Amino acid sequence: MTNIVSRLKSFGWQQFVVITLVALVAVSFDSCKSTGKLTRKEKKAQIEMYKQQMRAIINGTTKMTLEEQDRAISDAINKNFGDDELNQLILQAQQISKRAYADQVKAHEQQVAVARNKLYDLLVNKQNLSADQLEAEMNKIKAENLGDEEINELLGRLEKKISDMRSSNAVEMSLKTKLESSFQSIADAARAGNTSMANSLISSALNYFSAPDVPVLIIISREGSIVDYDKPSTINNYLNFLKDQKESRNNVDSYQMDSAGKIKELDLIKK
Repeated sequence: MTNIVSRLKSFGWQQFVVITLVALVAVSFDSCKSTGKLTRKEKKAQIEMYKQQMRAIINGTTKMTLEEQDRAISDAINKNFGDDELNQLILQAQQISKRAYADQVKAHEQQVAVARNKLYDLLVNKQNLSADQLEAEMNKIKAENLGDEEINELLGRLEKKISDMRSSNAVEMSLKTKLESSFQSIADAARAGNTSMANSLISSALNYFSAPDVPVLIIISREGSIVDYDKPSTINNYLNFLKDQKESRNNVDSYQMDSAGKIKELDLIKK
């Protein structure tokens, strides 16, 4: 213990004071860093960095998105460096950003207008597109992600139209298949000599129609809008004709339904 005291006394108070001051300066410097204060060199570097960012925004050479540009401008303002040149660059960058947003809004409005017109055309379906073709066009508009309420409402209406078309096509295809199958069955039964079966099949087939005298037209030829028909008949006569001829030579081309869901007019076409 006596040796330690002797060494302290020989060390000298002046040296002790110097070491203490150095330590205090070091602690003070670390404290500045920990509280976020910048050294002069660091401040100068940050000012230069923000100047470069602002110039890139002004010159249109920045790779930042508009949102990133806004954040950079806000950060530069919040730093409040008090640098006149940087402040001027910030003002110019703000104007550029404002114009860019205005252009973006205008471009989006034009995109929405084009999509709106396209959707109305698809809903009317002037080009008589199929359900699959309509869906392909609809998906192109969906992929634009316009985020517009009217566009979303029109897309919903188009989706329903496509669904209804597919349901209707499924019903029509089913009925067309059933009719053609009935015609072929009548001919097959007659060819097999089973007249009673043929007559029973005729009675069953008539259930698809609103009356036995529903008109039946057979298309002989069709070129564009010009259609030539064979002599008109009725569904009852046509079914009995199949029994007599023992052969089904026509396919269903189209038909019209009444309010009760029965066929009131039938068009056939030669196979």
